[in-house]
Amino acid sequence: MKLDPFYVPTCHPEETLTSFVSRVAAMASRSARDFCLDMGLNFQSLCDGDQNAVGAFAELAGFDNGSFPGAILERTGDRSFKMNAEPLPRASLRRSTVRVCPHCIKADLECSADHERVRPYGRWSWMIASVRTCSKHNTPLIVAANDDNPQMLHDFSQHLQPFAEEIDRHVAEARDRMPSDFETYVQSRIKGQPSKFWLSSLPAYAAARFCEIIGATKIHGAQVMAESLSEDQWYDAGQAGFEIAAHGPESIRVHLNDMQRAFMQTRHAWGPKQIYGRLYEWLAHETGDTAYDALREIITEHAFNTLPMGPDDEIFGKRPVKRIIHSIHSAHLETGAHPKRLRKVLHAVGLIADEQIALSNERTLFRADDAKFYLDRIEESMSLKQARAYINAPRPVDRRLFEAGILKPWLQGGTDVFKNHAFAKRDLDEFLSALAAGTAPVTDEEKSLEPILRAAKMANCSTLEVVQLILDNRLGTIRTDPDLTGFLAVLVDPEEVKSLVRREDHGGYSLREVEQKLKTTTWVIKALIEQNHLEAEIAVNPINRCPQTIVKRDVLTAFMDKFETASSLARRSGSHLQTMMKRLDGLGVGPAFPKDQIPATFYALDQVRLADPDLIPAP
Repeated sequence: MKLDPFYVPTCHPEETLTSFVSRVAAMASRSARDFCLDMGLNFQSLCDGDQNAVGAFAELAGFDNGSFPGAILERTGDRSFKMNAEPLPRASLRRSTVRVCPHCIKADLECSADHERVRPYGRWSWMIASVRTCSKHNTPLIVAANDDNPQMLHDFSQHLQPFAEEIDRHVAEARDRMPSDFETYVQSRIKGQPSKFWLSSLPAYAAARFCEIIGATKIHGAQVMAESLSEDQWYDAGQAGFEIAAHGPESIRVHLNDMQRAFMQTRHAWGPKQIYGRLYEWLAHETGDTAYDALREIITEHAFNTLPMGPDDEIFGKRPVKRIIHSIHSAHLETGAHPKRLRKVLHAVGLIADEQIALSNERTLFRADDAKFYLDRIEESMSLKQARAYINAPRPVDRRLFEAGILKPWLQGGTDVFKNHAFAKRDLDEFLSALAAGTAPVTDEEKSLEPILRAAKMANCSTLEVVQLILDNRLGTIRTDPDLTGFLAVLVDPEEVKSLVRREDHGGYSLREVEQKLKTTTWVIKALIEQNHLEAEIAVNPINRCPQTIVKRDVLTAFMDKFETASSLARRSGSHLQTMMKRLDGLGVGPAFPKDQIPATFYALDQVRLADPDLIPAP
């Protein structure tokens, strides 16, 4: 069965199926529902875009191939539809409110193609909630009727009749307004046209609503009441949000930064709800649509990277694996340290800027990784005196270890801000562990082992040298005294220490050794040195580390090749001392050094050989 063409008005490409059915029914002076009943059709099925119902109606209306040439809104679920394969949830549509462009309706009425009462038709774009402007006539859409009567629901022609009767007044009252880039974008998406914007990774309805919500927070603040906004305000919000979101995640993050800065000017307790406001409430509690997950991810990432959120905090059901940002307040809760001390320490080490000093504890932010070293130590901090007692080291070992950089304070003292150095328990534990690493308790057979202090004294070295040998893993024998703790419990082998701390030989003879070589007395050696007959110098003893006067070996050898004591010469020649001296005196050979300078008689060997070759054989 086909309708008489008289009852079939012109179908326009942008016309909705329900509008066209309503116009056909109006030609028959029937409501849409009654007309469908008369024709054996179900109007609600047509409103839902049921394929069988649409095919039956298309055949009835005489359309080729049994397909409707206009726009079909097809129901895909309880609250979901699609048009041109683009999903459209019910919230994104205006189906029970008849919105129109008065200029379009007037133009329809002036068209002579159809009977006057069915000339106006409904455009699909008028159903899209985010489209509020007619792109053809540059005017805002207005509400022609509220489609709240169940018998008239979706019956476009019947609803429009009162409005059409006053069309001239509505046209006269219409305002001028250009369609926004946002509205143009939304319509092009639903038409299936390609887009280069990042937003196009979202369904059109999700991109549209996100632009509106984020734009509302941009214009009216984070805590904007969405239900209080007018259609004109939503128009502005859509455009403002589009200008942000069209440039992608980075631009969105910039807006989130702005929201965070605005929050910093308030006195509210911090939290995603307080900072992101309506944007957070909407995505967290008003929609569970997974189409918005990409947006939730951007906000989640921003929150984790810029807010003091730890593993116990949550946003959109997600918790950070690792804390990135701390506040004074969150650091206080985590460490137990007093907020004032935290602020003082972190400001002193440069993690809190001068301009942050006046901010509240919740708003004073810093990077957790940068502060970890200080936060780990602040509550286990102790003075040098307390550190000495903790490691069980006698005075002044603690001071020497500190000055040598072995005991390192986590916070330097001696400043206007911090008078005393601060040492951390964990750093002291690390030092003690290094001293006793891999050791076993001392046994009864190891009586030769001594505490570090005693071993240092026996090896004529400093305590620091023994400690450094241990830390450098250069000692093979280290034990611990089970009756003691800490520093005093560590035992080492003094002989092993001696072998490692002995310094390089200075290459000379001590004065005692020179005495033995020359077979003379201390007074004689000192006189020779004082009178510059024997060259000496100061060197460090390789064993006891003390400065000592020495004579280089080659210097002493040269002296002994040139000079010899009278007693030594007499023994070597087999002569009696006095006889030899008288003989040399008779030959004109006297002492090499004046008696008033050197309290011993030395002869120059060259003179002796020349005067009496028999006394000393030639070399």
